[in-house]
Amino acid sequence: MTDQTLVIIPGWGGSHETWREFEALAKPHFADVRVIDLPCFGGIPCPSGVWGIEEYAQFVQSEIKNLKSKIILLGHSFGGAVATYLIANSPDIASKLILVGAAIIRPRNLAKRFVVGLAAKLGKSAFRLPGLNRLESFAKKLLYRSLDSPETATETGIQKEIHTKIVRQDLTHLLNKIQVPTLVVWGTRDKQTPLQYGRRIADLIPNAKLAILDGGRHGLHHTHQEELLDAIGKFTL
Repeated sequence: MTDQTLVIIPGWGGSHETWREFEALAKPHFADVRVIDLPCFGGIPCPSGVWGIEEYAQFVQSEIKNLKSKIILLGHSFGGAVATYLIANSPDIASKLILVGAAIIRPRNLAKRFVVGLAAKLGKSAFRLPGLNRLESFAKKLLYRSLDSPETATETGIQKEIHTKIVRQDLTHLLNKIQVPTLVVWGTRDKQTPLQYGRRIADLIPNAKLAILDGGRHGLHHTHQEELLDAIGKFTL
């Protein structure tokens, strides 16, 4: 057991609810475990303006600045981008950093965007036919899942604008600025953030360690809880 607090920043759409099981599993190994609900999720209202990663990092900093024990910061997916920005700009905020399937590298996949856009337009026309309109929502989810694209079909208003902004923010340039001990954890079957990104992130962060979980997808805190906790435990000892 370590005397430090594990602070978890969930990915886009995640919250204390989606991390509840892992939080309970991890608590005996830390002084405390805190899951930070981000604005738009976990009952926290969306901001009035269109936030980017910087504003989310400032929000997290305000949430944890008064914690008394030392902090180990864990960021998953979008939360990994927030954690990266925070550590790169405020290195004293945490003693260690853990990145799990972190959405830090944002390649411009124009082909995928074209396919998604075209399919969405064709689908919208098709579902105007009598009897098919009730299937539209289900079909959209299948489409986005098959293309490994974030499901933004149900997002509206400011939440959709924020998501549109953050998925275009690449933080690769910040990785070599990270000076705290860092663990990068990735699943071999992660399609949302492929393993090649995890390897590159680990290469670019000075002295970072890489833990690869065989068969793991993007939600390691759901499917590989024990393996994830074991990797974290070996890193924090």
